[in-house]
Amino acid sequence: MKKLIIITLMLSAITFTFAQGSYEAFRFSQIDYMGTARYMGAGGAFSATGGDFSALSTNPAAIGIFKRNEVSFTPMTLSFFKDNTLYNGMSSFTQNPKYTVPQCGLVISSPIANSAWKRWQFGFGYNRIMDFNNTFRIQGPNHSSFIDPVLNLANGTIYNNLTGDAQIAWDTYLIDTIPGSINRYRSAFHDQDVDQTAVVSQYGGLDEMTITFGGNYNDKLYLGASIGIPILDYTEQTTFTEELSNDSQGTYKYKVSTRQNDRGAGINAKIGVIYQPVNFLRLSAAIQTPTYFANIKDTYTRDMANINYHSEYTNRYDYALASPFRFNVGTSFIINKRAFISAEYEFNDYGMATLFANDYSFDFENEDIRNNFGTSHTLRIGGEVNLTSKFMLRAGYNLKTSPYLKSIDDANLTAVTSPAHYGSIGFGFHTNFVFFDIAYVLRYSKDNYTLYTTNYLINDYSTTALVKNTTHRIVATIGCKF
Repeated sequence: MKKLIIITLMLSAITFTFAQGSYEAFRFSQIDYMGTARYMGAGGAFSATGGDFSALSTNPAAIGIFKRNEVSFTPMTLSFFKDNTLYNGMSSFTQNPKYTVPQCGLVISSPIANSAWKRWQFGFGYNRIMDFNNTFRIQGPNHSSFIDPVLNLANGTIYNNLTGDAQIAWDTYLIDTIPGSINRYRSAFHDQDVDQTAVVSQYGGLDEMTITFGGNYNDKLYLGASIGIPILDYTEQTTFTEELSNDSQGTYKYKVSTRQNDRGAGINAKIGVIYQPVNFLRLSAAIQTPTYFANIKDTYTRDMANINYHSEYTNRYDYALASPFRFNVGTSFIINKRAFISAEYEFNDYGMATLFANDYSFDFENEDIRNNFGTSHTLRIGGEVNLTSKFMLRAGYNLKTSPYLKSIDDANLTAVTSPAHYGSIGFGFHTNFVFFDIAYVLRYSKDNYTLYTTNYLINDYSTTALVKNTTHRIVATIGCKF
């Protein structure tokens, strides 16, 4: 029965990006670290510097730098998303704010008497490692209709055996049989000029609970290991409308509403090291195992409405995902214990992501992952300077390359080869017992969003929008040391 459900889902969801596809494996494998305001203000370049709770997500050895107990909490990350989309020559602009709580953590640092091992540390808390929140609008003309692939799906099937999108299009009179046939179909929208609009709203994130142990050997070697438990909660709602551009009989349009929700939890392990050969230099390396999500629960609902007719269906399916391993190396220069400059490199191979299920092989989807996604390289550079004994100033920059293997040559659609850029500044106030940090992060990226795919077109560029996103993010952290 489940196999029938997943096959039906795959066939019916040829429109929009569908559940359990190669892009979903990529989406849930991505990392875009958030965390404390200190971490984000200095560009997240803490793998070698250490001493910040959010750095435990990139290098657990960062905990070895802690010499006091610490509690940190980031109650505010306010993000302002601004999106410009280009679809068949028409541009649209959207902006919206989102609020998240990306970090909370406790570190306990205890001395070890009469040993070269100076201290051991324990850390527990969470960091948001991927934020999915955003809303954007796509609008423009087309000569391809959402109904076209539905017709392809329906043709050859008797009307009382239709499933998925074909069934609800039949129920709402968006497709009908050709006179004299019971398994060939037509639509008023096929081979017509249409005006299309889509509003895409995405919610949720990946929040990683982390349990970390570390040690400090003679203030030279810092080791750390952690267990991570990423918690996935992702929802995408898309409202798509299509209207005939020239209809002598009056306005003729319909609406398709799609909601996808994925929830699950995974597990991974990390090990890391920081080595300080001289007082002013630290070197680091860390590796993370693949994250295994054993049971992602996916709920996919499609609704069609045409004048006074309405029909919908819901598919539910459980599947597993193994995201790729990743590793990073870094270096940090400590300047008179008053400042640091740090850089790190992280490697990810998204082509290694793999989908699983007990009753479906995912061979096609996993092959699609290998063919479309490859390595991504991330460079983080950041620094901090103590202006006084209590006031600190920070700045950072990140570059994250695109993992897409295939590029689009059309002049309006070059997003798949575009890297993401991050710039940040931050300010801190630290005393012996309490601290307050604030940061501003600017992020710019380009990506593609395909409204639906068609099997008979050589290229689907006309159904793909270019989405340019600019995010302004304000982060505030409070904490205490004891």
